[in-house]
Amino acid sequence: MMSLRLIAALEDLGVTELIIGRRRHAFLQDEALLTWRRQISGRHYVCYHFGSMTEGTTTPGMGSDIDTLNCNDSVNIMSGLPDWKRGKENLLMVKHATCAPQHYRLQEIRPDLPLPLTVSINEFSVLDADGIIYRSNRAAGTIVRQLAAVLKRPYLNAGPSHSMLEMYDFVYAYRCGTLPVECESWFTRPRHGIWPTQEMLQTARELGCFLIPDGHCDSEYSSLEWRVSPSLIERHLMFSMHLIHMHCYVTLKLLKKDIINPYLNGDGKLTSFHCKTAIFYAREQLLFEMWTSDRLFDCILYCLNLIRDWTISGHFPHYIMDEVNLFDGKLNSEQRARLRTVLDIIMDTHLAPLAFVKTDDLGVRLLNNVYSVAIRDMKPRRSIHQEITGFLSVFGNVRLARHMLVILEEAADKTPDELCLYLHSLINAMPFYQLHRHGCEHALCRLDGVNIDYIIRYLQQHLASTAASICLQHGMYIGNRILSWYNAAIDTDFASTRLKLASMLYCKGDLQRAADVLDDVERRYDNKVQAICGCGRMNPLITKPLRLFAELVNGGDTEVLLTNRVAYCVSFLRQEVFCAPPFLHFEMVRGVGENIQHRLCIESVWMNWAVVDSRPFLHYLQYLTFRNLGLRHKQIQALVALGTSIKDDLRQHQLFHLETAVNVYAHCLEMEGLINNALSFYLLSQDLVPRNNAANLHIRRLTNVL
Repeated sequence: MMSLRLIAALEDLGVTELIIGRRRHAFLQDEALLTWRRQISGRHYVCYHFGSMTEGTTTPGMGSDIDTLNCNDSVNIMSGLPDWKRGKENLLMVKHATCAPQHYRLQEIRPDLPLPLTVSINEFSVLDADGIIYRSNRAAGTIVRQLAAVLKRPYLNAGPSHSMLEMYDFVYAYRCGTLPVECESWFTRPRHGIWPTQEMLQTARELGCFLIPDGHCDSEYSSLEWRVSPSLIERHLMFSMHLIHMHCYVTLKLLKKDIINPYLNGDGKLTSFHCKTAIFYAREQLLFEMWTSDRLFDCILYCLNLIRDWTISGHFPHYIMDEVNLFDGKLNSEQRARLRTVLDIIMDTHLAPLAFVKTDDLGVRLLNNVYSVAIRDMKPRRSIHQEITGFLSVFGNVRLARHMLVILEEAADKTPDELCLYLHSLINAMPFYQLHRHGCEHALCRLDGVNIDYIIRYLQQHLASTAASICLQHGMYIGNRILSWYNAAIDTDFASTRLKLASMLYCKGDLQRAADVLDDVERRYDNKVQAICGCGRMNPLITKPLRLFAELVNGGDTEVLLTNRVAYCVSFLRQEVFCAPPFLHFEMVRGVGENIQHRLCIESVWMNWAVVDSRPFLHYLQYLTFRNLGLRHKQIQALVALGTSIKDDLRQHQLFHLETAVNVYAHCLEMEGLINNALSFYLLSQDLVPRNNAANLHIRRLTNVL
């Protein structure tokens, strides 16, 4: 009964088949898009998300970060000289006498001949005492640290991870050309059970390993050592787990977080990877019949007993490379003794300390399930599931928008004609990115049809607007082909493409059609529409989605993007300038000279565009359109709605370009003849964003008038 009650508590926290599937879908699709984006820009990187977020083995209270591995596939990693490739950057794996298990040195080999390099080519090519040149593992850390200093961002380092962002860990790695010998015994060792299956082992062999820049903790030459990491194999194994295994693993992590490590009091620590390794061994060793819902406690105790036995032997074996001791650098003999003590307490009391797990109120939930007493302030399951799926949808949509933003930055210096050709070539090439990853990887790792269709629509939006801008500039007719691109892109999201179509019609002088499009958008724009910004001003890890939007996302399958219920920022590239209202042209020159030096790195992508949130832009376009149509009553309604939307959306954290929204409202006041009122709003906008704000231009303009 306690096993079933624990499962009920874990499912309250989102450890269910559906939520796990949604987590995997969101993060694996993001890694595929990240790889596509980098390859489009000419960088030979394949990106992977690893860890709890991607596996789905986390809960809201764990605060799990996002582990991203960037694999440089342009470098040829050799196990021997026969693997040498002409013209490539070649590095030879060398098992030096000083290298611990799982560690290698990488010897520099010439690109023109299969011979060792004899002269250092940069500061990261290190000549050792034997006259051999090795590749240092300090390059990534040095580069990220220098970049952080230039950008005035924090430099965060944890082991091989180097980052400038909280909650994100970035590791830079190479792919092993062949499977390292340390892994071979795992494939051939005798097994009593049926897991992993022969098919899984074959797939694992094809997935291979990475070399990450991380020396052994006790090595005198740690800066020259690279660690073998079978992360893809481990992820493949995790994806094969059933829900009962996930329940067991998450429980181990919660015990580790709230009971075990606090008992150690900072004197060494048990990690999530230790828990994962125990699950791997338990999955292999326990009979299939043991893994049932009513025996979850027994499975957890079996894992804890495995860890306890390893504390006695002093050797915590890596699941795939059993010569590797996972206690190294984590727990010494005294710390292992303390760990053994707390494990004994947990096992002797038959997991009673679970009642004291505070994360996500697991202990309270467990007691509530035992005594059937309603606990005040305890979130119900439905509410937690809505928060998780709402977060995943916001994360997925923000990342999609962000990837598109960076892709468009690649074309920033192109002429409008060149941009049209560039976008057209990307659209035609998109279907071929469906299988851009290794065929043996899990199907979710691929850039699937949902994302391909989305990317095509997003690119068509800018293709249509750029082509229409060229026509408007030269007084040419906007033909059916351009309108078909608008129509094809209309469902990129709820509002942005429709608003860009209306903007084009307004600039074209087709006011009645523009008004019809705007009325359609306003009629369907309810309080379930979630604003999305990919410009870096919306942090998807901390932004709370609208409650009604989260309720919508909570239904359905693993697809959580729900683009028909999100409204992206409306962006006009400089090449689209003639499709944007003239007042927004100021936004494309919002900062000059010294101001540009004060832009954040993430802002440099879009600061030379006109970008405005969808709802304020809707009402601003209505004001302009109704004004030119002579519909004074509707014009005033649009002005009032614009002011109200700024207040309401700001209250609900739905505005991410607030200064631009205030600027367009001030422009409406100008057109009403309320110059002093307009000036006060421009000053408000300036207070919100002092630099790189078009309000500075408008303040000077109005000051001269007054």
